[in-house]
Amino acid sequence: MEDDLLTLSRRREIYNHIQKFPGTYLREMESALELSIGDLQYHLGQLERGGLVSIHDDGRRKGYFANDQVKFLDRKMLAVVRLETPRRIVLFLLEHPDSGFKEILAQFNFTKGALSFHLKRLLKAGIILKGKKEKENIYKIADEEHVIRVLTTYKSSIADELADNLIDVLTRM
Repeated sequence: MEDDLLTLSRRREIYNHIQKFPGTYLREMESALELSIGDLQYHLGQLERGGLVSIHDDGRRKGYFANDQVKFLDRKMLAVVRLETPRRIVLFLLEHPDSGFKEILAQFNFTKGALSFHLKRLLKAGIILKGKKEKENIYKIADEEHVIRVLTTYKSSIADELADNLIDVLTRM
């Protein structure tokens, strides 16, 4: 069945892209593969029905994963940390655990609303935890080992020089 699904060169190209960039989004594939959205959606549907590809839908975007490649528990995290802003927050919290909202805000050029949105997304995904220190909310990574493992394992699908450098430092610890 798998061989039948991948006999078409275009479908095989899409599948190979998903394997190379786990958690990739439709618009990323459209741009990278220079295919129309309709064409992509058709082939992705075929790959999903054939059991080769799974989708993680976070309510805003759908990330595509090769079923034999990414552990189910990693998909939710990878779908979030592939996005630059949440990834930058995660990397900051890895280096500065128990940081307050104001401290995080001072490190980035975000509005309060934007930071709040991304922190909520990270909380919902179970990547960070929120606590209290005096009257201020503080944030830290829920499972540092898991986050570092996901960032390290799927480093090639996260094109980010800052992330590469920090992942290298964290894996040497």
